[in-house]
Amino acid sequence: MRYIFIITILFFHLNINSQNIYDAINYNFSNDLGNSRFTSMGGAFGALGGNLSAISTNPASGSVFELSRAGGSITLESNNMKSNYFNTNNEVDKTNIYYQGGMVYVFKNYGSGNLKKFAFGINVQSTNSFSSDLLISGRGNQSIDSFFLNNSSGLNISDLSVNSNESVSGLYRWLGNNYGYYAQQAFLGYQSYLLNYDDTENNFYSIAKYDNGLNITNEVFSRGFNNKISINLSGLLKENFHFGFNINIHEIDLTKDNIHYEDGFDEDSSVRYIDFRNYLFTRGGGLSFQAGMIYKLKNVRIGVSYESPTWFKIEDELEQKIEVQTIDKITNEIYTDIVDPRIINLYEYNYKAPSKLTLSVASIIKNMFILSFDFDNQNYSSSKFGTKNDETYKNLNLAIKQNLVAVYNYRFGSEIRLKNFSIRGGFKQSNSPFNDSEIKLNSKSFGIGFQFENSTLDIGFSSNNIKYNHQLFDTGLTNSAEVNNSQLRSVISYNLIF
Repeated sequence: MRYIFIITILFFHLNINSQNIYDAINYNFSNDLGNSRFTSMGGAFGALGGNLSAISTNPASGSVFELSRAGGSITLESNNMKSNYFNTNNEVDKTNIYYQGGMVYVFKNYGSGNLKKFAFGINVQSTNSFSSDLLISGRGNQSIDSFFLNNSSGLNISDLSVNSNESVSGLYRWLGNNYGYYAQQAFLGYQSYLLNYDDTENNFYSIAKYDNGLNITNEVFSRGFNNKISINLSGLLKENFHFGFNINIHEIDLTKDNIHYEDGFDEDSSVRYIDFRNYLFTRGGGLSFQAGMIYKLKNVRIGVSYESPTWFKIEDELEQKIEVQTIDKITNEIYTDIVDPRIINLYEYNYKAPSKLTLSVASIIKNMFILSFDFDNQNYSSSKFGTKNDETYKNLNLAIKQNLVAVYNYRFGSEIRLKNFSIRGGFKQSNSPFNDSEIKLNSKSFGIGFQFENSTLDIGFSSNNIKYNHQLFDTGLTNSAEVNNSQLRSVISYNLIF
């Protein structure tokens, strides 16, 4: 019978799985990947309505349409990822394509009643993209050995030793099932001979030496998206009050490969290189509700919308592999130890994303000029993993409450109409969800539109810049790289009016 870990292992780690505070942002961060007109005007449609993508912002938008319509968009996104790690710069480009679409059917002519019309609609829209490639490299002063060493706290050598009747895969699986993610990390470090055990002190230690620094390369290949499907019902009371409701279905699809490589250790170090690989597949679904209104006052429109918390059910699949090369300083023999359990760790958990309140105002002057402004608030500190009485994520949720804050986002849009031709521009700013301002997003956009008899053609462009600090691992190797992600989006949309 293996020793039960002392309580410190549960105290010092965030939780027994692999989720972390960054997931609370990734699963709910909105980058507003809307159609062309929506993109061109910075997504500031909360009081305007009359746009398929605007349905996901304010459910009252559907009833602003005078006629039914269906439309689709193609978005070409170019990501330029720049990193700086210990004064070493890297740059990687990645191009992605997204497809979006929706429809609204308008029912009107209800005679003398207060309900002048109502509309049914559906819109499929990506709220965020995970597709990017990131390369970080430099000569640092921390090694991945600290990651494995920190995760060995509270463990005994017998816990990580493969007995004669066991296999590497079997023990790796057993540790995951009984003690969780962090025990598996310590196991990988010990079985690859990166960690050794001191019987006298009864603790693990690293055999790597890097007093003079070491070369670090970290590559992250991400693919995927957050999708939001809005099923909409909206109406117009009298002549000036639009209202609407949404049932939103959310989808998370993420594939992330992390390849971490180290070499250039001290001359007297037994370790020559470390190659640590993590392959993560995340799939999830969620549900939220929205209610909104738009009130018309002559040339001014006022919009208010509320989106409930999003309740997610998420599943992670994690596969790991480590390779460590060492040299015997006495015999000069070189050993390459590979630990490849070929086990897929499965984590199933709940996540509640914070609610969102959006306030909007817009002005339409002589049916030629449009000015629009949106403001929304979302408190990320209210994000929560697990269910109400689940103690597993207690420390993670505490870290979220202490480190994340309410986010205030601003969107501004404008449009000039010249007969059947429109010129548009917009600006967006998103503040950091971290209390130390790790993330900043700014976006500038412009576009044009053409109105035909029964259709519209719109082309839009946006330039987005996201700056943040990327921490390589959640413990041990905590040095951060400065990352600047520049995104250029080109969106073409076609709408059929009927």
